[in-house]
Amino acid sequence: MSPGETEVPEKRAAIITATLDLIARRGFHNTPMAMVAKESGVSVGTIYHYFASKEELIFELYKEIKSNMIHAVLADYSAQTPFQERFVHWWRQLVRYYIDHPKETKFLEQFETSPYYDPRLQEIFADDLMPFITSFFIVGMQDGELKNIPLEISVELSFGVAISLATQHIRGTIELDDETIDDAANACWDAIAK
Repeated sequence: MSPGETEVPEKRAAIITATLDLIARRGFHNTPMAMVAKESGVSVGTIYHYFASKEELIFELYKEIKSNMIHAVLADYSAQTPFQERFVHWWRQLVRYYIDHPKETKFLEQFETSPYYDPRLQEIFADDLMPFITSFFIVGMQDGELKNIPLEISVELSFGVAISLATQHIRGTIELDDETIDDAANACWDAIAK
C-alpha cells in the first residue's frame, strides 16, 4: 500500500473525530469548517475533498455513530434466548454504549432534535435494525410474550427510556450502576411484557 492510500482513511478519520469533538463542545452552528480544519490538522480544501458540504460531513458523522451504536447493541445478541433475557441484554448494551460514548451521545441528541434530522435517515439502518425489531417486538406480540400495543410505543418504552436514562447519567442528574441498569431494564420489560 502506498503512502497516499493510507492518508485517505487517516485524514477522513481525523476530520470525523475533530467534527465530533467540536460539535459535542460547541454545537452545530458554532463549529465552522475552518475550526474543523484546524482541529483535524488538514486544510479546509481537504475537508471539501472528502465531504461536499458541512451538512454532508454532519450526515456522515451521524451515519457512522448510529451504525456503531447499532452494532454495539446487537453484539452477542442471540434470538435463541428467552424474550426477557434478550430484552435485558440489548437494553443494557444500549445504555452502556451511550454512557461509554458521551460525545457521540451528545451529538446524537443534538442531531436528532435539529433541523438536520430527517426521519427517512432511519432507512439507512433498516437492514441492520429492522430484522431485530421485527423478530423481537412483532414476533413477541404474535407469540403472546409482549403486549399488543403499537410498535412505536413499545420501542419508545424500551429504547426511549434507555437513551433518556443514559443521557441523564452523562449529565450527572442520576447515577446508574449495573444494579440500577438491570432494575430499569426489568421495569421497562414489565411495561411491554404480557
